Amino acid sequence: MLKKSFIIYCAVMALSLQSLADARPDEVVKKDAYKAVWQTIYGGKEDDIAYGIVALENGDSAIVGTCKSFGAKRTDICVTRMNSKGEMKWRLWLGGKKKEEGKAISRAADGSILVLGHSNSFSDNYDYDLHIAKISLEGKLVWETNIGGDRDEFAGGIAGTDDGGALVVGSSESYGEGDKNVYIAKLDKNGKLVSAHTVGGIKDDVAKALTRTRDGQFVMVGYREIERAGDADFFVMKMDQNGKQIWAETYGGEYEDMLDGVTATVDGGIVAIGKTRSYGSEQSDLTVMKYDAKGKLIWHKIYGFKYYDYGNAVATTRDGGFILAGGTNSLGEGNHSVYILALNRAGELIWSHVYGGERKDIAHGAARMSDGSVIVVGESNSFRREKNFYMIKLVKRH
Repeated sequence: MLKKSFIIYCAVMALSLQSLADARPDEVVKKDAYKAVWQTIYGGKEDDIAYGIVALENGDSAIVGTCKSFGAKRTDICVTRMNSKGEMKWRLWLGGKKKEEGKAISRAADGSILVLGHSNSFSDNYDYDLHIAKISLEGKLVWETNIGGDRDEFAGGIAGTDDGGALVVGSSESYGEGDKNVYIAKLDKNGKLVSAHTVGGIKDDVAKALTRTRDGQFVMVGYREIERAGDADFFVMKMDQNGKQIWAETYGGEYEDMLDGVTATVDGGIVAIGKTRSYGSEQSDLTVMKYDAKGKLIWHKIYGFKYYDYGNAVATTRDGGFILAGGTNSLGEGNHSVYILALNRAGELIWSHVYGGERKDIAHGAARMSDGSVIVVGESNSFRREKNFYMIKLVKRH
């Protein structure tokens, strides 16, 4: 758990941020550091939601999400390649006759695209299994597979390993002693399961995201319920190429604390993002923290207002800073607005902005492109009745 002095520091910081609850969004912006080059929506006549994005060459990107449009059976995992202008190059559906949800995306060692979701189309008991696929840069399916047990498994994160395979994390109700356990699986380059194991106790332990670090290892983030159900703490664990633990840390305050996104930093550490109800929060606040390569907490920042503010994804910038993306119903016009912040490498706020319309707009993913821009993806039903992919391309002002 966090040291008492750190808890007091965060509580004071959070309370000072709460005093800004009635401020207008433009009063929170310290500097007009970033601008949106374009904003666009993509989707059909049913709900289509983007959850993850990965950079490709020439400013292109690949986006994974959950789609009901374009001939989906119920909901399918959908993968879309976009050019630097946000225009679609190709799209691919993964799944069967029942329900699939696409959650995470990354690159394999050979440059191909790795996708992770969960599906109940292929299980005997109609429970959710992890659904994993490898896709070529031309949008052709290389392989896909399902892994899991007799109960539900839910997708967290995926990353490529040096041998051409993949490391996958999520949560499992099939294995381990708790209601949910962190599930870690290693696949080879052909999608064959090499090994799998769980981490956790008798309560909920969940992995939500995964990143590959500069030293070739991996860090996953999520939450653990240590003392009582419903009282989650931040969970961070570093692993080797086979998913074996190198170090693990659990931090938290009195109430619910969860991590939902993570990215590697240039100095070998990671930055993780999520939400907290501890440290003086009235509802929930966006939380972001930096760890070094050995698991030492370097800084922890909390940004929040009167109601619900949360972070879902984080990306690094070329100058060593960070773009944070999530949602808020404290600011903006709608029920929830996309909430984006820029921090410098010390975690200090240099810019923030809300995007969206009069209904519900949320960011779920973010990545830095090869041209140095950052693209944030998520969902919106402010511009159409249905939920659509919502994509925002940001560049730094000179």
